[in-house]
Amino acid sequence: MKLSKKHLIGLIGLLVAPALSFAAPSLLPIDAIVSTDTTKVKKGWWTVGAEVANNSSFFGRNTAVRFPYAAASLTYLHRTGLWASVTSYKLFDTAGYVDETDLSVGYATKISDLVEVNLSYSRFIFGENTPLVKAATSNATSAKAALDWGILYTGFTTSYIFGESHDIFTVLENSRFIPLNPLWNGKHVIGLDPKVSVTAGTQRFYETHTTTTGGGSTGGKPGKGKLLPGVLAPPGSGSTTTTTTEVVSKFKVLNYELKLPVVMYWGNFELEPAYRYSIPVNKIEGDNSEAQSFYSFNISYTF
Repeated sequence: MKLSKKHLIGLIGLLVAPALSFAAPSLLPIDAIVSTDTTKVKKGWWTVGAEVANNSSFFGRNTAVRFPYAAASLTYLHRTGLWASVTSYKLFDTAGYVDETDLSVGYATKISDLVEVNLSYSRFIFGENTPLVKAATSNATSAKAALDWGILYTGFTTSYIFGESHDIFTVLENSRFIPLNPLWNGKHVIGLDPKVSVTAGTQRFYETHTTTTGGGSTGGKPGKGKLLPGVLAPPGSGSTTTTTTEVVSKFKVLNYELKLPVVMYWGNFELEPAYRYSIPVNKIEGDNSEAQSFYSFNISYTF
C-alpha cells in the first residue's frame, strides 16, 4: 500500500524522532517529504542523526556507574512504510571504538488519521566487555500502536527480547505536544513534548524452598508443622531438611519515567535537548538500578 504525503510525515516522525512519540508528526518540513516538482513524488527518505547523553537505560534498568555516550544513526524510510536503520554507540569511558551497534528493520503505517502502527525487529551487537545493561540480550521484536484522542497522545509498545534469555516488556506512554510558535516570530517550529511512561516486564530470579520432614511429623504440607533441626528438634528425631532452588519468572511494573524534551525544527534539521527522570521499582537482588536524571541532545537531518 502506498502512503499519502500526510501519512509519510507522521511515519518519519515515528522513526527518526522518537521523543515526539507521534505527538507532532505534521511539523516536519514539507520539502523533506515531497520534491519541489509536485509531479514527482519521492520514493524514500534518509535521516542522519547524532546523539550524546550522560547515561543509558534499558526498559527502566540502568547501571550504578554512569556511562556517558555518543551515538550516530542512519535511517531509510520507503514510501510503502518499510524502513531500516543502523545505530552505533561509543561510551566515553571504554577503550573500544564501538561499544554497541543496533540493526533494525520494520514496517510503519497509519491505519487512520488518529492511529499509527510500527512493527520492528532489532539485532544488538556488543563490543567485548561492554558494561551496558542491554548486553544481556541480542534480539528484540516490537509492536507499537499510538492513538491521538485529543487530550493526550497515547502509545503502547510490546517487546519480546530473546537471546541468552527471553523476556516480555510493555511500555505505556502519554504525551502532548505543546507548540511555542511565538518564539522566533513563528519562523521556526519549536515546542515542548512532555511524556509520562510506565514500563512493565518479566523478571527472572532464583527462589529457594526449604522442606523439613521427619521428627515425628506424619505428613502435611512442606514447611508446616515441622521442627527446625538442631534447634527445637531433639537429638535423634530423624529430621531431614531438603533445599530446592528454581527459576521463577514474574511480570511486574519495572519503571516510572518523566521526560521533558524541547523539539525544534530548522528547515530539514530537527534538534532535541531533553531531560528525563527515571524511577526503577520492584528491583530484585543484584539489580543496582537507581532513580536518576538523564540529559541528552539529539540532532537529525532528513532528506
